[in-house]
Amino acid sequence: MSSPAVGSMTDQILSEIENGLAQQRHKWAAQCQAHGLSMTHFHILAILEAEGPTPMSRLADQLGVAFSNLTGIVSRMEERGIVERVHDAEDRRVVLAQLTPIGREVVHKVEATRLEQQTVLGALKTLTSAHARLHSAQDDHLHSPHSTNYEEHVHS
Repeated sequence: MSSPAVGSMTDQILSEIENGLAQQRHKWAAQCQAHGLSMTHFHILAILEAEGPTPMSRLADQLGVAFSNLTGIVSRMEERGIVERVHDAEDRRVVLAQLTPIGREVVHKVEATRLEQQTVLGALKTLTSAHARLHSAQDDHLHSPHSTNYEEHVHS
């Protein structure tokens, strides 16, 4: 019984990884779409979930968008009831964006998909690390003076 060619095995591994990544992208997009979210919308929700009420100017900086663009995006999100704007208690001139209870619920639902993706990422990192160790061990064996491959390599 012969083993498959290295190139063929590599192609199979890459194909499996590509299929897995495509499935994860589709699942993520489906979750966002099911909640009417673009990636920018979800990014805003994730920032607000992590940081709490955030000044609109800082949110615009974090997203790398103009303040006027952010205002429009947040207005649409506010119409849907997932974020709200409030004035800072210490400085009424500062407008903060914050999650509503509905927005928090949406984040938690979409977050389940993100947790699954973190598991997939961890598995890929483990696979990459194992691959590197395997090739390192093979290289060490190839260059060992006690290896027959080394002998063949030196005398060829």
